[in-house]
Amino acid sequence: MRCFLVPTLALTASLAAAEPALAPEPFRDGTKDIKVMSDKDLPFAFKAPEGLASTELWFQGHDGAKWGAWQKHAQAFAKDTPVVWAPPEGRWQIYLRPIKTSGIAAADPSKEPEKVKAQREVIIDRSAPQVAVTYPGSKTKLRGGDKYTVTWTAADPYLRNTPISIKWSRDGSGTFETVASDLPNSGTFEWTVPRDMTQTGVLRIEAGDKAGNLGSAESNGILVDSIKPKGRVTGPTITAKGETALDLDVADTGPAGLTAARLWISQDDGVSWTEGPPIEAPFKSVAWKAPQDGRFRLYVIATDGAGNVSTAAKDKVGDVLTVDTAAPTVLLASAIGISESTVAGAGGRRDFKPGDRVQVVFTAKDSNLVQNSVSVLWQSDASKPWVELGKGLPVDQAFRFQIPTDAPDTKSARVKVTAADAAGNVGEVTAAESFTIQTSAGEIILE
Repeated sequence: MRCFLVPTLALTASLAAAEPALAPEPFRDGTKDIKVMSDKDLPFAFKAPEGLASTELWFQGHDGAKWGAWQKHAQAFAKDTPVVWAPPEGRWQIYLRPIKTSGIAAADPSKEPEKVKAQREVIIDRSAPQVAVTYPGSKTKLRGGDKYTVTWTAADPYLRNTPISIKWSRDGSGTFETVASDLPNSGTFEWTVPRDMTQTGVLRIEAGDKAGNLGSAESNGILVDSIKPKGRVTGPTITAKGETALDLDVADTGPAGLTAARLWISQDDGVSWTEGPPIEAPFKSVAWKAPQDGRFRLYVIATDGAGNVSTAAKDKVGDVLTVDTAAPTVLLASAIGISESTVAGAGGRRDFKPGDRVQVVFTAKDSNLVQNSVSVLWQSDASKPWVELGKGLPVDQAFRFQIPTDAPDTKSARVKVTAADAAGNVGEVTAAESFTIQTSAGEIILE
């Protein structure tokens, strides 16, 4: 019968039929060796004295401290009848008392024990050692390639000198490979777990006694995972918000499954790393608040059920996130925002007419400025809506346009310039002063 391990319970299993039998090993008591056996029957071969009529079998047992009284077997063995005894377990001394045809007999052990000398001493042990695996227990998750301390207990009055064997089955099919054998019963062994992954591993501890009995215990359903989980930040790459929901891809391709993950951050392009917020299951996203605007490296360290941990954050690993909460700075070259297109610089003219060619000279600055993100707008009066003159304009060129032919006569026309950065921030500037559009020459009236 094979017994399977419950971690806190010692179970014993007899040797499977396919296992080779252990050779008996004598028990050393002081200066003498005592044979240890598991046989059911003990036959006694002897040379009979002449005139033997029958033989009495006497035995005495040892209780661990002293020898008990001699006892006689119920059967008297007639001449030529084999003397066979089926002793119970224990330590025994045996004496065969001859009785001749004349009735003369050797000393009676019950009456003259001092005259009797035991002819054989033997230990009968038919019980397998009691074995329990205390670590790893059933369903334990282990890291392939790592070293673990296997622990066990094994008890038997007559354990072999090196009684322990440790065996491993990757698939739990009953086929085992030997990890170590002929170990002392120290209770511990440093085991380097194979890298081959499994969810059905079985670790067996076997203990043999001097009679050849073999006890064993097993931890079943052991999982071995040799792969470190991985994680990364998939987006965004730039944000206009100080607190951002980061999209993640965290996965464990081994059988243990993810149990934990954490975000790590570098503000100095990988020179140093600091611990960020934990990532909760299902490990798809995490909220993170940047301490300030800047360029950050983000890295995910994940842990699986076997204790495998992602490679540590070091140097320029991870994904880059730019935090930019500031809008671009946009400036106009003149207070009114426009000048004649043929004049370099701000110019001094403030009055224009429909059809005049003018320019808007500006500067737009931002570390993440988007090219061709400029829009130029104008309004004829503060009460009127802004009208787009151009969009998708270069950020580094003046914008030239013609005063619309349908522009109204006004003294409060203004221009506005906007520019965007990659984070989506939009900066703008409105001319501080207005300009005039004259649509008629008027009439001179003489006084």
